Amino acid sequence: MIMKRLQSVQNSTRAQDPTLYSLSQSLPLTGNESRFGEVASAEGRLQKTIKLVNPDVFESNWFGPKMWKSKLYDGILPALVMILLTMLFNLLSIPVEIVFDTPGLLIYTLIILAGGIYALGKCVQMRYNEITRAWYGLIAGLLLWFAVNTSGRLGESVISIEVEAVMLLLAVLVIATLWKTVFPLGLRFLAFVFLVDWTLRFWLGIHTFLAGSFEFFQWSYYLTGFIALSALIFFLMWMFLKAESRLHHLWAAVGVWFCTLMVMIVFFRIPV
Repeated sequence: MIMKRLQSVQNSTRAQDPTLYSLSQSLPLTGNESRFGEVASAEGRLQKTIKLVNPDVFESNWFGPKMWKSKLYDGILPALVMILLTMLFNLLSIPVEIVFDTPGLLIYTLIILAGGIYALGKCVQMRYNEITRAWYGLIAGLLLWFAVNTSGRLGESVISIEVEAVMLLLAVLVIATLWKTVFPLGLRFLAFVFLVDWTLRFWLGIHTFLAGSFEFFQWSYYLTGFIALSALIFFLMWMFLKAESRLHHLWAAVGVWFCTLMVMIVFFRIPV
């Protein structure tokens, strides 16, 4: 009797409770199912977006087509452009000075200075992307150094090695202090290229000045060339095997440019 009574109570509870369903009974729609469908479709779109942002492994690794394109356009091409500009402006100043004398050299220097200032204004404008600002910074550093270097041939004033060493040290300390906190990306490339050119000229001046008095500077000149050749190989390997971003390729291009200039000066006697 007790078992029959419990079974009748259970059956009546199932009939009165609308939230209890059997497995074979279809569930009524409450309105939330459409939301679940929207969430599922949104997740599908998100996965497609992630696939578009993150390409295949072959595209994103070191040897993918896109990465090779960046290594060529952001690594090798800037290095070649910087090397050609360095040789062009230094070699072009010689016939300008011979044909037009000091006034022609002064106009030549002012034209280069104007180009450097124009590139300087572009490299600090945030409306350009990082790569464009870095390119303008490279060009501005080269042109401004050409202007400073050429202006030294306009007069007879000579700066001693000691004074130039102090000035170079001061410039390095100031730029190192302001590097992360003040300088934007384009200005960092400008300052680095300018300091690299200045350091190269200073090092060559030391060897010219002290080679006759100290034997160390006679053989260290060629040692510098071998060190530069080793560094050139290192930068090329780092560019093609390790560097992953476009900015890394540009920094490697600066290293390739500097080491190539050292090798050309030491072993091939090319006036750059």
